[in-house]
Amino acid sequence: MGNTDSIYIKIQEWLDLYRTTNIKKQKKRLMNLIIVAMMPVIKKIANSIARRAEDPVEDLIQAGSIGLVKAIKRYNPEVNPKFRIYAGYLIVGEMQHYMRDKVAMIKVPREILELAMRIKLFTKDLSEDEIDNLTSQKVAEALDVPVSKVNTAIDIDRRKKIASLDELINIDGNKTTIGDLTPAYDYKEYSEQKDLQLEIADIIKKLPPELKEVVELFYYEDMKQSEIAEKLSVNQMMVSRRLKKAFSYMYNLIKTKE
Repeated sequence: MGNTDSIYIKIQEWLDLYRTTNIKKQKKRLMNLIIVAMMPVIKKIANSIARRAEDPVEDLIQAGSIGLVKAIKRYNPEVNPKFRIYAGYLIVGEMQHYMRDKVAMIKVPREILELAMRIKLFTKDLSEDEIDNLTSQKVAEALDVPVSKVNTAIDIDRRKKIASLDELINIDGNKTTIGDLTPAYDYKEYSEQKDLQLEIADIIKKLPPELKEVVELFYYEDMKQSEIAEKLSVNQMMVSRRLKKAFSYMYNLIKTKE
């Protein structure tokens, strides 16, 4: 069993406890643990989108975290047995919702919109190899426009594609759109997510030093287990064990607070 699989098994255990307990404080703290364990996934998605659209990664992480909170609250194993897939859709959906709202607030000059259309027409008949080797400079030369304007037009077009919420997706046999999974932002949810982050930080501070160090690198620095191992001069198996021990320790902290 891989290290990643073992983490998802632990997440599933916390989800089961979250669904069965009626104690609000325990539900909140279980949510904290799941957020810590899933944060590398959120950051990976955020960095992928940010590289394409040049948006602040932190804003996308914030949006993705709200998506994860919604996934935890709505999760039903009878409908969506694989939580990581279900959560992934809601995380991406919230990021796309953020992107859609951001595009709507940008007043794009008419010449940029027209240039975006010209670029589409220019690339329409190109082969895959030609498109793979196409650069902004080549497009600018072909259309006789500044490279900066080409980059702006391409970026606006990418934002619109990323922000499309009408694409059908399949969640365990049930077809829906990302838009259906991502209702409008709610200040209460945003505020709640910020409160969760503060409580997570408080729990991490209480870990023993050797466990605290590993969790901070995993959660805050978005480092892979192999990277943590190299940084701490230990083997990856040791990092995996410390993470598991840290998660168990954090759960025990939650239980003692009840």
